[in-house]
Formats: sequence, structure tokens, C-alpha cells
Amino acid sequence: MRPRLTVLVPTRGRPDLAGACVRALLAQRHPSFEIVVCDQSADGETARALREADDGSGRLRRIPVDGVGRSRALNAGLPRTRGDWIVFTDDDCTPETGWLAAVEAACAEAGSGAAVLGPVHPGPVSPGMAIPPATLEDPEPADYAGRIDRDLIYPNVAVPRRVFAQLGGFDERMSVGTPLPGGEDNDFGYRLLRAGFRILYRPGPGVVHHAWRTPQARARLKRDYGVGQGAFYAKHLARADAWIAWRLVRDLVRTTRASGGAALRGRFAEGAGHARFLGGIFVGLAGMSGRLLRGVPSGEGAVAAAMRGEPS
Repeated sequence: MRPRLTVLVPTRGRPDLAGACVRALLAQRHPSFEIVVCDQSADGETARALREADDGSGRLRRIPVDGVGRSRALNAGLPRTRGDWIVFTDDDCTPETGWLAAVEAACAEAGSGAAVLGPVHPGPVSPGMAIPPATLEDPEPADYAGRIDRDLIYPNVAVPRRVFAQLGGFDERMSVGTPLPGGEDNDFGYRLLRAGFRILYRPGPGVVHHAWRTPQARARLKRDYGVGQGAFYAKHLARADAWIAWRLVRDLVRTTRASGGAALRGRFAEGAGHARFLGGIFVGLAGMSGRLLRGVPSGEGAVAAAMRGEPS
């Protein structure tokens, strides 16, 4: 029987995290779901960890994916899913009790015209580790549509299957694990809203984002996030999108002010983080512009065709 929900998890070289994520997913009390793990690991350790985590229920499938990049992994997995809704989380996240039940309730409310976004809570921070990035803990529900001044795709989002047949998958020219390491979620969320879909945020049981990075590693993410944001902006600026042009200018002004203000207050580490993000934006703008000029494909269209059952 076709499952109602597919949980899609990309992973690469983090067997302990991937195994813990899958064990928590398999423990969810929900009558109709599957788990598809898209594995880009260079060795067999993740496959071993997943075999050890498997409970024998038949819910878990591992898909080996060549190459690197979160977008590539997700695009490889999407045509292999069977659920009416595709639920995305990351291998360094653990679902809370009742998560999938809350996701399905929100999906039933949303219908086929909206994606559903849920909370991402920061996990406990051990000595020597840093607070995890990409958390979302808004206490009130919210509905988003049209052009909005924020990016809304986090590692706890459910999307109707038909969206991918219409819009395609994630942009493989930018994503975690590539030279343009980020921006794929922001790009997909923007495309979703531009196509007339809504994004509904609903508080409730969510996922916990683990604090496994050192402060130094987390600081390096600031530049990566800037590069991804710049790539996202460049893609849509090339389409003469005036809204994105405004967002870019606002981002540059706001980040410059934040960096200078932090330095004046003696908060040099914070100021340096803003400066890294700012520099990353320009790297991303240049990097994506080069890919656009060379005609590097995004991979989005191939996913759309595959989800519609068309030959490639």
C-alpha cells in the first residue's frame, strides 16, 4: 500500500548521526510512512549504521547517490518516493514524539495548495560545542503567501507530491557540499511562493537540531550561508526579479551595519561573522553568475519529468 508520508533524509559521511535519526524516525507512532535516505557517503559506514538501525518493518530504504551536494541527493531521492506528501529533515535532526502525527494533521489542514513548516529546536549544547544553526521556534502559527521578506524552508517541512511535478526539484548548482554551499532551500521556498503555493507554519512537535559543531566550525558556516544566499540572489536577478534586487540591497546594507555596529561595541567575533556573511554574498553572486553564463543545468526539470512519469 502506498504510504501517506515519505520522510526524505540526505546524508554524507555522518553514520552516527544518520543512524540516530533513522532510529528516532522508525520509533514514530504513525500508520503510514516510509523513510528514504539518500546516501552520498564515500565509504560503507553509513550503510552499516542504517542496517543496524533498521527495525525490519520495511519502512526504510537507502538510495546510494553518486557525487556530492544536498540538492543532488534530494533530487535523486524524490522520484523514488511513494508518499502523497514528502517530508524533509536532515541527518543531524531527531524528531520528537508525535512529530509525524502533527505533520499529517497540518498537511490535512493545508490541502494540496500549501507546504507545511514545523519547529526546529536547538539541541543541548555540550562543553566545547556551539549552538546549532537553522532553528525555528515561533510560538504562534502563521500563513505565508506571495513575496515575503524572509526565507522559510527549514529541516522540518512537508510538501505535497504534486509540487515537484510542477516546479521540479532543488537547484543542484547550489547546495550544502558544493562550491556554492547553501541557498537551495531558500531558492525552493521562493519558487514555491512565486508559483502561488502557500507555506503554513504550525507549532507543535518538531525536530531537534543537534549541536555537534565546534564554535569554529559554526563560525565558518556564516561565510557558507552568505555564499548560498548570494547564489540564490544571482539566479533570480538574472530573471530581472525586482523584489530580489531589493532584498539583496537590503541584505547588504543591514549586514554592513550589523558588522560595523558589533565592532564598535567590542563584539569582534560577532562583527567578523557578519563580515564573513557579507563577503560570502559576493562570492555567491559571482559563482552562480558564472554557472548561468556557462549554461550549467540546475537539475530541476529532470525531477519534474520523473515525478510526472515522463521519460528522461
